[in-house]
Amino acid sequence: EPKHRKTSLVSPRTQGRKEAAFPGKYDLIKGEITMNVMFVCTGNTCRSPMAVSLFTKRLNKEGRSDIQCRSAGLAACEGQGASWNAVEACKELGIDLTYHVAHRLRGGDFMTTDVFVVMEQVHKDILVGAGVNPGLVYILGGGIEDPYGKDMDAFIKCRDEIIASLDDLEDFLDNRAEEVYRKMGRN
Repeated sequence: EPKHRKTSLVSPRTQGRKEAAFPGKYDLIKGEITMNVMFVCTGNTCRSPMAVSLFTKRLNKEGRSDIQCRSAGLAACEGQGASWNAVEACKELGIDLTYHVAHRLRGGDFMTTDVFVVMEQVHKDILVGAGVNPGLVYILGGGIEDPYGKDMDAFIKCRDEIIASLDDLEDFLDNRAEEVYRKMGRN
């Protein structure tokens, strides 16, 4: 086991599994290995900002620093803020999305991302078409409907679907890390 590895991708819910960390990126500042996850939707104003914020809050609550999350949109207007309804839906849970600034997925993001978490099959198809390994693209909740342009109820439904899918996402990320470690011959 590397001496510099301080954290694992094993959450408190999955203590029975082998300890594993994603070997993809070594953070010299933190002195640990991290998995870089990119949440992707269409405009980066509704689903992906909510998903990244909700998942990050969960990871922080669990004390996990081994997964770093960002978000982007395949057709984002750079600099646009989060949808007001997304801001309000997350505000109910103590999450502030007013800071969010939309980011369009760019070439450099492919080089710094270990796993892409997308909201629809079409997002996965686009990423795979751009050369991303299909095994590194995860469709959150089997697909999260876009609430863009809809009422507040649609945003709350979207938020709640994202929350309901986070256990499976965390399991996927833990399993992905374990798989990579096995291939590298580490336990």
